[in-house]
Amino acid sequence: MKRTSTTTYSPFRKGGRGDFSCEKRLLRQKSPPFYERGEEFTSCCTNRRDFLKSSVRAAAIMAAQAIGIKKVFAGKSKKFQLNVGYLPITDHLILPVSHALDNSKYSHVNVKMVLCKSWDEILGKVEMGMLHAAFMLTPLAMYKVMTGSPMKCLLLGHTNGSVIAVKKSITDSEGLVEKTIGIPHSKSTHRVLLYKYLKSKGMENRVNLRLVKIPPPLTVKSLKAGRIDAYTVAEPWGIRGITEGVANILEFSKNIIPNHVCCIVMVKNRVIEKQPDAISEWVRSLRNAGSIIHSDPDRAGLLQEPYMKHRPDEIVQVIKDDLISYVNLEPDRKKLCTISDLALECGILPAKCDFDQFIDNRFA
Repeated sequence: MKRTSTTTYSPFRKGGRGDFSCEKRLLRQKSPPFYERGEEFTSCCTNRRDFLKSSVRAAAIMAAQAIGIKKVFAGKSKKFQLNVGYLPITDHLILPVSHALDNSKYSHVNVKMVLCKSWDEILGKVEMGMLHAAFMLTPLAMYKVMTGSPMKCLLLGHTNGSVIAVKKSITDSEGLVEKTIGIPHSKSTHRVLLYKYLKSKGMENRVNLRLVKIPPPLTVKSLKAGRIDAYTVAEPWGIRGITEGVANILEFSKNIIPNHVCCIVMVKNRVIEKQPDAISEWVRSLRNAGSIIHSDPDRAGLLQEPYMKHRPDEIVQVIKDDLISYVNLEPDRKKLCTISDLALECGILPAKCDFDQFIDNRFA
């Protein structure tokens, strides 16, 4: 495979060579200059083997979806098993706290938590019918609904809770020029946050960056190995970088866009329609978990440990330092619109989000 160019471009110049929201155009390029080798944001079938693999995957998706539909329409004498995808980040903390406290008490639902290592894994399992619901990045969820995924936002997962972390030699925004920055996904809230941060410094069009996709659990390791110079990600990976002595916090996301939305609870339409009692019961528990997290952070830190495997003290620090909030989780159009407008402005989304299609407020 030919090595990709090391030339860098502004990732926020809409339509420019660094704008990897232009997916169809990038698929035609033999060597997209903006991506780190081996960490492309897009993929395509280039030979017979890839074609066969994609055909098998398509067949597997159809089979899994058929099985999923049967389960959704199954008899109502038993609890509905709701498969929910999540990542080991504090943005998703209400899920394990809710599960630990309430799953055995539900009348209509049995929640099966599915831990994923990356956003691509969550997307793949949603597409294959393995997940009925998932905590998803806001711009990514908006894009999926725009392009035909039958899902709706029922709840915010939190507000705030992310960081821009940098290696110790970088002390200000100017230090990001010509650097490699890890983000969790090309359509992530974190790319929006990075854009807004650079825009506040007057740097959104003049700074040259290389953005590479790195799953949250690998950010600190990647910085330590020298593969990236900085990363923007959800906690506790900012705190982890500090405790391991490899990172400093350049900025907290709550200071970039106060009370911003990042991850939201998305549920497939057919599940909402056929299992409203199960969904209502689960969403109530999630909202209650948010209150419990703030009233007893130490308990929340312990409850998440079997699910997320984080040190309780890291989780407690994120909560007690007021880096994240789990209150007022009803889908707020103003908050969602802020992210949607900025995602459109910097080229992540192709159009404005239709919130009538995107939000279902019945359960919040």
